[in-house]
Amino acid sequence: MDRTDSFCMSIPVAAKDILTTIKEYGSSTYLVSATADNHPHVANLTFVIDKNDLIVTVGKRGTKNLENCPKVTLLWPPKEVGGYSLIIDGIASKHENIDGSGSVWKISFDSGILHRPAQSPADDDPSCGSDCQTI
Repeated sequence: MDRTDSFCMSIPVAAKDILTTIKEYGSSTYLVSATADNHPHVANLTFVIDKNDLIVTVGKRGTKNLENCPKVTLLWPPKEVGGYSLIIDGIASKHENIDGSGSVWKISFDSGILHRPAQSPADDDPSCGSDCQTI
């Protein structure tokens, strides 16, 4: 995905483009959910697209988290070094499981962002840089 805005850190992905963008990134993603005491839990999983939603099967911890708090984030890492990650916030709801195996959930969403850290400024160009702070 070549972009002319090389110093841009985030690019919105409109609802009409989100499924096409997901397909470009592939059917494996990271699901970020939260435990009851708000600790993040990350799981790598695969999904299928059903209309405008993603259908995922999660493990025991993920199921417990989604039952407690259905708000999730999906993350696809960059396809190349320096590329954009795809990040989507969504809502999980229990999905009817036809074969009875696993805990199947539907993830609904309506937009996302493409994100990457800002590139380091050139030594002679102080106007282009990251807004990150050392911690």
